Amino acid sequence: MIRTSVIVAGLDGINRGLDVREPVAVDPGNLPSTEREARGIDALPGSLGEAIAHLNNNDVLKNALGSELAQAFIAVRQAEWEAMKDMDIEEEVKILLSRY
Repeated sequence: MIRTSVIVAGLDGINRGLDVREPVAVDPGNLPSTEREARGIDALPGSLGEAIAHLNNNDVLKNALGSELAQAFIAVRQAEWEAMKDMDIEEEVKILLSRY
């Protein structure tokens, strides 16, 4: 899924003629917000719920995955989010480690 997402994002950027930005050689999280904005660096989703929302709004990736796979992936992750969103991090890690 990750490889597919990176390839699809790259192809989408090429198709839309986007410019390649300068590489960032430091942890972007340590940059001041003004510098992150100037460099066009967006924060990653802060939770699985946010990530699911982003995927739901990303027609390019959903089309690349195919409707059935995208819907199945979102449904599984949504169920996982609903089951664990109120757990403390230690409990969540324990469950995920036993599962994967």
